[in-house]
Amino acid sequence: MAEEVFFLYPENPLALEQRKNDPRHRFFKRYGDAVPAKDWNHPGTKQGVYMIGPDAEYLDGGHGISGNAAVVKERLQKALERWEALRAEKGYANLEVPRVAETRPPEVIGKNLVFRVFLRDLPRGETDDSGRRFRPSDIGRGWMSFVDWAWNLNWIAFADPKAFLPGSTKEEEPLDPAVLARLCRTVLVDNVRGQTPHWRAEDLKEARLGMRRLADEDGDWVIEYRGAARMESATQSYAPRLYGRGRWDPRDGRFRSLEIVAIGDRSGKGVFNQRSRDLGPAPMGIALVLSP
Repeated sequence: MAEEVFFLYPENPLALEQRKNDPRHRFFKRYGDAVPAKDWNHPGTKQGVYMIGPDAEYLDGGHGISGNAAVVKERLQKALERWEALRAEKGYANLEVPRVAETRPPEVIGKNLVFRVFLRDLPRGETDDSGRRFRPSDIGRGWMSFVDWAWNLNWIAFADPKAFLPGSTKEEEPLDPAVLARLCRTVLVDNVRGQTPHWRAEDLKEARLGMRRLADEDGDWVIEYRGAARMESATQSYAPRLYGRGRWDPRDGRFRSLEIVAIGDRSGKGVFNQRSRDLGPAPMGIALVLSP
């Protein structure tokens, strides 16, 4: 498991009081209490690579080691040796971990319309590879090398898919302003290389997204989306154009596909988004893709 698990092992007394009966906290605390002190970054955030048994047994792992492939490999080998001894002792079945098509974060589970949100820098010239996600040569570099990968993934969900559905005529209609504002403030942010909070309400200077039914194909509605947005704060900005296309099945009452892309220049920096040496303006793209 590679994860930021600070909230499963809270050190703040108030946070601990809130989570003391949470089974996830109790599980991870059993593991954390067995981690050697040199690997545990106490006090501090709990993020890294962890090898955990089914009853929270410590196999190996620790804080801040995920950037060095050789160290991770060595720890995995030790964890597997400990696992073999543990499963023999406790009679564990050693079954394969079941594969799942997709793991969604808790905040979107059960929602009717879920988007994966892909964020990346875009090339600035023929010899500029700032929009790359990852290269083999990145393996073995320090963990802070992630700021060069220029790629991230978020999620957003909406309760009612029909918010993105125009009427039966072929005239352009605006997307509900409240839905559009949430989309702009929540996911049209510059966290390609790090963490950025949502835009505040007063940062949203412009937001428009028209939707129009173009045609019918095999009984589906083909829908086009066009618009623009502009968000500005004291320290950063983003001003993309918006484009999209979707296929709505009126028989099943669902979208077969829906993609909306934002492309434009961003500038400035946030506290944790790793832009201190790359203030822009520079092109950035964000794509919302319907999750199956």
